[in-house]
Amino acid sequence: MIAGWVGVAMPYLFGMFLYAFNIGCIFHVLKTGRDRSWIYVLVIAPGVGSAAYFLMEIWPEMQRSRAARQIAGGMADAVVPDRRVRALQDQLEITDTADTRRLLAEELIRLNRAKEAVKAVEPALVGVHDHDPALLLVLAEALFKSGEPSRALATLDRLQEHNPGFQSRDGHMLYANALEAMGRDQEAIDEYRSLIGYALGPEAQVRLGLLLKKHGQDEQAKIAFAEAVRTYGKRRRQLDPQAREWLVTAERNLA
Repeated sequence: MIAGWVGVAMPYLFGMFLYAFNIGCIFHVLKTGRDRSWIYVLVIAPGVGSAAYFLMEIWPEMQRSRAARQIAGGMADAVVPDRRVRALQDQLEITDTADTRRLLAEELIRLNRAKEAVKAVEPALVGVHDHDPALLLVLAEALFKSGEPSRALATLDRLQEHNPGFQSRDGHMLYANALEAMGRDQEAIDEYRSLIGYALGPEAQVRLGLLLKKHGQDEQAKIAFAEAVRTYGKRRRQLDPQAREWLVTAERNLA
């Protein structure tokens, strides 16, 4: 009887699995900013479409992520930061992948070698990775820290255009920073206001206060500084060093 029940249930269970997997693939397309034409393939031909999507998009991504984790794990005990750069550069000689280039660019940014980071990540933005949000975000940061805020802003606009559902606190803050660096202060003020309550830490409030103060809006600036102190002052020990510096700046401007 059990064998008979299993025989009857198996096709149903298999169908449910395929349905769930297909839905998962559609969510993956939307979340990662893949080519939206995949959605039509997945809807029209769910079984074949999900298999094709897995083999062409998910499986290569899994392999790249595995390689990246191996690189990161192998570098965990490195004492000299440059060793991590050399390890990633060596890995690129073996297999030139988008994930390896992203990791290399992130490491170069941490070492204040932003111009090199730009050169490292730009070649990855081709083919299926042409509008990859993670790569574009790293490129935008590298460009900004290289002293090219206008190119950073254009890169972030490109990211948003091709990945409308993508959300990033760091990307949003970088966008506001780029506007400020370009002298587009009112737009930057609006962006910093929208970041309050969304970004982590007091940076948005303090940057807002500094810009308002720059434009003679002293009372509004004091409100921004006071809000930063009120919200984060009691959590000072929980903040990272950079966030604590922003808190000190707010307190200094209220003194």
